Amino acid sequence: MSLDHESIALIQYSLEKLRAELPTGDTRFYDRLFQINPEMRGMFRDDIAGQGMRFMSTLAVITDALTTPNVFHDEITRLAEGHRAMGVKAAHFAPLGDALFDTFRDVLGTDFTAKIEEAWREAFVIIAARMMEPAETAGR
Repeated sequence: MSLDHESIALIQYSLEKLRAELPTGDTRFYDRLFQINPEMRGMFRDDIAGQGMRFMSTLAVITDALTTPNVFHDEITRLAEGHRAMGVKAAHFAPLGDALFDTFRDVLGTDFTAKIEEAWREAFVIIAARMMEPAETAGR
């Protein structure tokens, strides 16, 4: 993993701030995702508000694990298996990332600085690649 301590701290700080400012049941992340890629709607359950809370909790677990490589690996492996079973492909990560960054910008405004976005983009590339590794390895 190539994230430095400062990047990890920015990621964790900004996610904590996002979660604190998002009202319970907020669906703007998924609203934006389905606006970007409507075909992805069928991949999610009907209760988008509940799904959103679960997504933010999962994101918190992953970002907390960034400082502990073995925990990070275990979490990503577990998530990858579940996502592979749901038909998630590498192409699904770009719209997901776009929706996530748009949500950060919408909720945090100017507090979502270029430096924070850069750290998130770097982390997102790592997370997406790791999420797809087990699926690619299993398919060989």
